[in-house]
Amino acid sequence: MSKEEYKTVAEIEVAFSRIIGPLSIMNVMGSFKDKHKDINQLLEIIVKWAAEFQANRNLSFIKDNEILNVYERCDELKDKYLFDNNLGDESELTDEIVIWVLELMSLRKSQIEGNDK
Repeated sequence: MSKEEYKTVAEIEVAFSRIIGPLSIMNVMGSFKDKHKDINQLLEIIVKWAAEFQANRNLSFIKDNEILNVYERCDELKDKYLFDNNLGDESELTDEIVIWVLELMSLRKSQIEGNDK
């Protein structure tokens, strides 16, 4: 593995951590209980992807429509909670997830195209 490939792999690992952490927190917080099912489904998908990535160090197994669907679902959560006046700082977890899913999308594209950052 080249230095650039290793860097991309490390960035992907960080992205997964930065998505799984907030989703896991949201999954147990009462503030998000009305979307618990959706959050849990997203968490399961992301953890499954992370496990697959650990095995093969490549994101090409994720289909375009699949990652786009995850992004859209995360963005819907952000739209619902980010500016909710009934929530405190925990509402920012939704924004963090969207940011890191976008980063994961970019890293996936980079890997597929062979243009490691």
